This record gives sequence, structure tokens and C-alpha cells, in this order.
Amino acid sequence: MLYGMYISAAGALANSYRQDVIANNLANVETVAFKPELALFQARRTEAQETGQSHHTSSLLEGMGGGVFALPTATDFSPASIDVTGNPYDVALAGKGFFQVLKDSQILYTRDGRFTHDENNQLVTATGKLPVLDDSGEPIIINPALGNLVVDESGLISQDVGPIARLGIVDFDDPKVLRKLGNNLYQADDTAQPQRARTVVHQNALENSGVNPLDQLTEMIRTQRLFQSNVTMMQIQDQTLGQAVSQLGKING
Repeated sequence: MLYGMYISAAGALANSYRQDVIANNLANVETVAFKPELALFQARRTEAQETGQSHHTSSLLEGMGGGVFALPTATDFSPASIDVTGNPYDVALAGKGFFQVLKDSQILYTRDGRFTHDENNQLVTATGKLPVLDDSGEPIIINPALGNLVVDESGLISQDVGPIARLGIVDFDDPKVLRKLGNNLYQADDTAQPQRARTVVHQNALENSGVNPLDQLTEMIRTQRLFQSNVTMMQIQDQTLGQAVSQLGKING
């Protein structure tokens, strides 16, 4: 009885966690270049299986398993669709890769290509005003007085005077080395080795959020039902346990 309640409780906790992940994805359905999170689970073996004592327990109970564990979320870095904005400071990546930006002397990574320029004529992110880096790791300096800004498909930035810099677009062999920091920024592990990414760059455009609202709403409904089912099972088992204690505890005269 208590074993079944434990499994139901584990299921309720796992699905509660999944609801939080899905809710965050839905909240960012219109966030530029947002990458959705994936709620991951792992089946837990029973205590007897963990200790090699399963032959001492009921095969029926062992077949139920030990519930589930929630694992750290993973990020789906699949490229999303691209919308044309007409703003020459908007840049989108059509494949894998990340822009490099500088924050507090640390290089961070983003796919949010909403750029502008600051009072020092540095190319910066629209959110946070972080300097955008070129392919040599240096801030990009532009001069609005020198004509229109043009970015070709390779990331080469030009003005009327000619080429001035190339966007420092990099990628990683394993995206798991990246950790979300908020505001569409990612931090790489100290051991990660970024490599130059050969990605097509689109000017006057932005990458949409990678969240599919219909899929996420469907998963939210499904997860809520699973959560409620586990809670209901806990209530039934609690009631049954209470009845068993009250009935078995009686002493017949």
C-alpha cells in the first residue's frame, strides 16, 4: 500500500515539474530565437533491484518499478523559422551557431540577432546593450555616418567605405556544454572549445521562437491529466489505508 503511494507521489512530482517546464516554454512563444526546454525523466529501479535483493520480494511489486526521477532539463537547439523585419540591424542565423557577445569581460553566446549601436558606435545587443564580437573576439565598431550597414550571408559587415568586420559566429560539437542564463544568453563550460560556424546569415530578419504552441498546449493538457491521475491514486490509497487500519485494529468481542 505504501509502496503504491510512493510511486504515485513520484509520478505527481515528475509531472508537476514537467508542467513548469511547459509553462515556461509557452511564456516564451513570441520571444525572439528562444529555444524550448525539454523535461526529461528516468525510470527508477526498486530498492531491491538497486541492492540486488529482488529475489527476496514480490515479483508483482518488482514489476511495478520504482517510479520516476526528473532529470535536468535539456534545450532543443533546432533552428526555427525566420521572419523578415526590414531592420538592417536585425540578423538571423539560418542554421547552427551562436553570436558572441561580451558581458563583464566574459564571452557569452546568443542567437538573438536584435542589434543596435551605442554611444561609442559599438554594435551591441538590443537587450542589455552587450558588445557584439567579431571573428577575432573584438567588439565591432560601426559609424552610422559612413552609410548603410550591410551584412552578407557569410556575416561580413560592410558600410560605404567597404568591409569593416565579420560577425564572430561559432558553434559547439556538443550543445550540452551550454547553460541558459536568461535573456537569451548562454554560457559555455570552461572546457568547451567553440568552433567557427559556417552558417548562412540573413540581414533584415529575425529567428522566431522555437516553441510550437499547439504541441506545448497538447502536452500541457496531457501532463495535467497524468498529474491528476497520480494525485487521485494517492487519495484512494490513503483512504484504503485508513480503512484498513480502522477495520483491522478492531478487537471483536
